[in-house]
Amino acid sequence: MGVAGSFPSFAGRPPGPVMDREEADRALARLGAEHEAIETSLLALQDHAGRRLLEGAELTGVTRERWATTEQSITLLWGYFDAYAGALSEAREIRARRRHPNREDLVALTELLRGEAVTVANPGAVPPPSVAGPARLSERFSLQELVARMNELYARSLD
Repeated sequence: MGVAGSFPSFAGRPPGPVMDREEADRALARLGAEHEAIETSLLALQDHAGRRLLEGAELTGVTRERWATTEQSITLLWGYFDAYAGALSEAREIRARRRHPNREDLVALTELLRGEAVTVANPGAVPPPSVAGPARLSERFSLQELVARMNELYARSLD
């Protein structure tokens, strides 16, 4: 499963203009609602009757191959969700520090909420067969990119 990595230093430039308090609060509310919706969907997927049937069955051929791919997707989905939840928790902690966040807090929130601040381990990383470059052991995402990736994997898992 992917895990949330350390978040980058907030001393760098945030992506785009720094959010104000109201923008940060709206983004946190929206991302919190997305978190709940994703969690509900993932729990429903875990409890899906078809999944439970396939999970313990002795499968062969194409069914076995497709189920193996689906299981990998579901594991990756949970890893992405854990990383998303970790980043959202970090952003909520920063926001909770002060009623009126200072500039440093707003820069940190902007980076977490808009920037590619979430690092997820790449479970499929293997050494490359050529000298084209090193394997990517992790990927960086913005929270929006992570939601899009989770939506894609979820749709594929339902097929």
